[in-house]
Amino acid sequence: MPGITSFPNVVTAAVEEFVGHFVCEPERRHFAEHLTGLMVAARKTVRGINSEFAMTTDQSCLNRFITEVPWDEGELNDHRLQWLQKDSSTRYTDRGVIAIDNVLIDHEDKLIKDVGWFWEHAEGRNKLAHDYLIANYVCTGGKHYPLEFRRFKKRDQCDATGEEFFDHTKLFCQLVDWTCERDIPGDFALKQFGWRKTRNNRFPRSFAVMYFYYGASYSISKASTLKKRTGCLKRSNW
Repeated sequence: MPGITSFPNVVTAAVEEFVGHFVCEPERRHFAEHLTGLMVAARKTVRGINSEFAMTTDQSCLNRFITEVPWDEGELNDHRLQWLQKDSSTRYTDRGVIAIDNVLIDHEDKLIKDVGWFWEHAEGRNKLAHDYLIANYVCTGGKHYPLEFRRFKKRDQCDATGEEFFDHTKLFCQLVDWTCERDIPGDFALKQFGWRKTRNNRFPRSFAVMYFYYGASYSISKASTLKKRTGCLKRSNW
């Protein structure tokens, strides 16, 4: 039976902080419902979230809020990250770590947009899932939170919709560029490899930054030109 009768305090605080991103009270309520559902609902679907509330509107209202209402998720995310800078335990520092990796979010419905079959190394099997590349910020005190993400879409899916195909490396570089454009300080952590980036010295023009990704080494210039390299990786000039 539905059990949620009020929003958690953390959700109420978020709605007050982001009130300016929504034009009316119903939008703010749907925002609160969505946040609450992502935290506590057993099923993180529109129907699953809607069914958790004792008093709510039809699930189609929440669905339209997520898919049709023109609030800007990019602006909301930038505001969220700015909000986190007010707390010393979640503030950016030069000793922070920017961890980038991909994760599979499994699904059961084959009709979900961009879902596909992927090999799950940890489980040793193929699974129907979304493949996300996520940049997370790890603070010196141990707290961590997502910065931004990209969703991988297979080449045949892109061909069917007429979209440009981006492989994991290109999506990875987009996340690096996104982070650098915002001057977020810290070290990048890429599996067992990383490079140093500071607030005032992102990628100097005088050299390219080398990194390994999925077994291949590449060079990223400040203009984000990607060139495949051969041979050994050297860090002596960093």
